[in-house]
Amino acid sequence: MMHPKLLKLSGLGLIRQGLGFALRASVAVTLTAALSAIAEATPEKAASYYEDALRKYENNEMPAAVIQLKNAIQQDQKMLAAHLLLGKALLKNGDLKGAEAAFEEALKQGVNRGEVALPLGQIYLALGRPEAVIEKIPASGLPPALQVEVLTMRGNAYLESGKSSLAVQSFENAKAIDPKSPLPLIAEVPMLLAAGRLDQAREKANKAVELAPNNGSAWNIKASVLHASFDANGALAAYDKALTLAPKHVDARIARAALLIDLKRNADAQKDLDYLKTFAEDEPRAAYLRAVLASLHGDANATNAALKEVTRTVDSLPPAWLARREQLLMAAALAHYGLGSHEKAREYLDALIARSPSNLGAKKLLASIYADAKDYGRAQTLLESLQRATPDDPQVMYLLGTVNLAQRRYAQATDLLEKAATRTGSPDMNRSLGLSQLGLGQAEKGLASLEKAFSANPADFRAGMALATLYMRQAKKDKAMKTAEAMVKQDSANLTALNFLGTIKGASGDKAGARSAYLQVLAKDAAFAPSVLNLVRLDIGEKRFDEARRRLDALLKKDSNDYQVLFEYGLLEQRAERPAEAIRHLTKAGDVQRTDPGPTLALIDLYLNQRQGEQALKAAKALVSKFSTSLRVQQALARTYLATGDAVNARNVLTTATRLAEFDPKAQVSIARMQLAAANPNGAAYSVSKALQGNPDDVAALALAVQVEARRGDSGKADVALRTLTSKHPNDVETIRAGAELAMMRGQYQAAVTGYRKLVAREETSGNALALVDAQTRAGESGKASAFLEAWVKTHPEDQRAQKALADILFRVGQLPVAKQAYQKLLAANPDDAVSLNNYANLLLQMNDPSAQQVAEKAINLSPNHPAYADTLGWILVHKEQLETGLRYLREARLRSPENGDIRFHLAYALAKAGRRDEAKEELRAAIASSGEFKGTALFGQLRRELGVVNE
Repeated sequence: MMHPKLLKLSGLGLIRQGLGFALRASVAVTLTAALSAIAEATPEKAASYYEDALRKYENNEMPAAVIQLKNAIQQDQKMLAAHLLLGKALLKNGDLKGAEAAFEEALKQGVNRGEVALPLGQIYLALGRPEAVIEKIPASGLPPALQVEVLTMRGNAYLESGKSSLAVQSFENAKAIDPKSPLPLIAEVPMLLAAGRLDQAREKANKAVELAPNNGSAWNIKASVLHASFDANGALAAYDKALTLAPKHVDARIARAALLIDLKRNADAQKDLDYLKTFAEDEPRAAYLRAVLASLHGDANATNAALKEVTRTVDSLPPAWLARREQLLMAAALAHYGLGSHEKAREYLDALIARSPSNLGAKKLLASIYADAKDYGRAQTLLESLQRATPDDPQVMYLLGTVNLAQRRYAQATDLLEKAATRTGSPDMNRSLGLSQLGLGQAEKGLASLEKAFSANPADFRAGMALATLYMRQAKKDKAMKTAEAMVKQDSANLTALNFLGTIKGASGDKAGARSAYLQVLAKDAAFAPSVLNLVRLDIGEKRFDEARRRLDALLKKDSNDYQVLFEYGLLEQRAERPAEAIRHLTKAGDVQRTDPGPTLALIDLYLNQRQGEQALKAAKALVSKFSTSLRVQQALARTYLATGDAVNARNVLTTATRLAEFDPKAQVSIARMQLAAANPNGAAYSVSKALQGNPDDVAALALAVQVEARRGDSGKADVALRTLTSKHPNDVETIRAGAELAMMRGQYQAAVTGYRKLVAREETSGNALALVDAQTRAGESGKASAFLEAWVKTHPEDQRAQKALADILFRVGQLPVAKQAYQKLLAANPDDAVSLNNYANLLLQMNDPSAQQVAEKAINLSPNHPAYADTLGWILVHKEQLETGLRYLREARLRSPENGDIRFHLAYALAKAGRRDEAKEELRAAIASSGEFKGTALFGQLRRELGVVNE
């Protein structure tokens, strides 16, 4: 007979989490089918196979569709539409692994992530990989309705990863986009139930049902709340409603079976379990319930068989995935217990209890070791336990203060270090206190503490260096020089002090004096690497690259893994415009070091400059795992997320960065700019406020405050911010720029033109010139804009950005022959400029020039994955009646950029010409819902009438 504990279903929580999709083997493709493709692969044959596969897919003939899609891909491996449809067909056929591979290949080939975000994310969750959803399925940049679904899915992934606060944030983001969507509410209820927040769960469940009365999942979560409230009849009625709406809802079916067993309606429960076998035969929770029923019937053999089915299934699941599923852990533990496998059951139930040493002195030393190794998390945990035990120990305060200081937690550090310094008066503690006060924005207090520390102990070179550096930041070059010279006088044999004196001289503009100081160091010790590296930096600044290489090569002969030398070598090659060599040196430097993120930060920037976003993101994530409390590393990750179009993750990272930056004006202004780029003006405002706490007169922060308030939509506050900036810095170029930018944001283009004219007169840069042109164009002064650019290009012939802008504006205002000449001149100087080639091809198309196709092909050969270039070539081919080939490029463009209305209109037009009216209507409707230049064309009106969507 089964153990009595197996009969206790109440509280087991076996009712809310499913295993996801049923797993089935991949569709087998016979050798005959695999060899059926003709040896000579062509895009035209691929298009033919694809159209046949599409028909089979629409007829629900999945295995046949899969075969034809594989044939299409064999003909054209870069056919985006085939990769995407293959993933959908495999998913419908139950082949999760195959579908995952197909969708990921589609992404790799360039399909817009919005096309695969949901199915791929669902696959990741079903396969127990929530981290893949978090890392690979961002919501930013997607259409609003899809963002809601993806954010809800990401919330579930965070829950599975044990990150409930991030899950809540994701659900709230989804609700903010669409308050009427039931999806985030449905996902949030199980979390609230698990936390014992029954009232909130009930409120959200009722709201979900109110918003979606015909949604089976909404009724299931309402039933779950009623079940947890011990309202058996209400729960049963809600489960009945859920299963009426969605008969194959696994969680609802299992929950109702469990409830029916509790109500002693075993025959009805057995019906549910039998029905589950028809479509979810491997579901272990159902197997456990079958064991319970068998035990109630006294059938020991059936009980043991069902329990073994549970253990066989659960034991084979990935441990990391299983650890996040309490229901399955409980089912497995009970099943093993029922089978007599007590040790195995204990593996699922045991928790690790950690014990700390009792010796306080040993704890202090251990904390110091952790801190020296930059393992601040362990050090802080240990020191906080020590502080609770010995709250008045100044050494503990000092150690804990320095750990907080290293993590830029300046407020906590300052409080601890002030108490420690008061108790001992130690110069070391005053030095650390000064650094912490600076981080907190207390510049005068910090300076006073450092001066006190250095005065008390002139041999404290850490205090002296910090003091001299602070003097340099405050433009007190004389004081900085005197401090550095005092350090050398204190110990003339100290090469570090002499090297630092050279650094101060170099920063003061005395390059010759700096070189002399470094050479003095090397005369005493030719192997003193810091001075060699400083000489290398001087060589690089003077473009003496070969001389710098010789110095670095000599150092590497002594130690080929010296990361600082490798780091400098990478920077040298970057300045010398040898990116491949730079990447090689920086990668190795990052690999061999343990404490400095600098080499990898430089590598990330280099990847971004080379437009290798995925490589940059991979490097940034790896770096954050090593240096999670580094402000520079967090900023680099945020910057990389922004560069790859992931604003949601960028905002999350910037929140951490804002905390780490404390009151550093420069850092907070940098963070605020990134917050604006991530569409988070409120976050930017917070960073600006912290910057101004650090320095109320900081011109960059005051100028950015104007833009931030305008972006927040508070016109009055923007005006106040501009008046404050003007009163403090009336003649600064940042004040002029801020006024012009504010006028642009308000649509006051004439005022903006006036402001940018003043700015160009004060600061003659390409960026300012193009800002003026933009303002003139928006003010309806395209003629003046083109005339200004023509004059600018004559006086600045090296300004490629201005030349491009001139050609584009001439094209835009319809001066096609003149624009053609401008593009020809531009391309003569830079024949591989893909952007200009694409624009030139469009101009040639308008001029009915037959060379348009050749120019467009060159652009797409230079950048094969760019949707605009594929659209241009496809549109040209359609105009030349090459429909099938044109469709191939237009489909690819649409999959890479589905939000682009012009692309979808072009595709709709081509599909209509090819006789695919239904698909053409779908694309035309999507185009109409988007923005685009096509809406003002006669061709648009003609196509609407032809397809009968005039009144839609």
